[in-house]
Amino acid sequence: MKIISPKIHAILDYVFVIFLIVAPNIIGLSTTAATFSMILGGIHLLLTLVTMFKGGVIRLIPFPVHGIIELVVSFTLAVLALTVFRKNMIDHFYYAALAITIFIIFILTNFKAKTN
Repeated sequence: MKIISPKIHAILDYVFVIFLIVAPNIIGLSTTAATFSMILGGIHLLLTLVTMFKGGVIRLIPFPVHGIIELVVSFTLAVLALTVFRKNMIDHFYYAALAITIFIIFILTNFKAKTN
């Protein structure tokens, strides 16, 4: 069941960007994990700004491609949680939770819906 529209997905993307940038200082991530989260936030902001949907500004990337990128990111974050960040439990759970969250949003988003 695809319950997330492109418009809602855009809102979630901007909220997620803010979270990625602010959360490291609140949660107390390691320096490496915090830096990576903030960089990921910047990259995700750029992706959102250039996606062809209501939240996009420049609209270069089709919304389904945006979804595929997020799917790849979710798996990449899961791998990072299980490898690079496995020794620090806060970092590990943070990146595991990000991976799961992005994956769930991917599963629930209607990437075939009209984006205008």
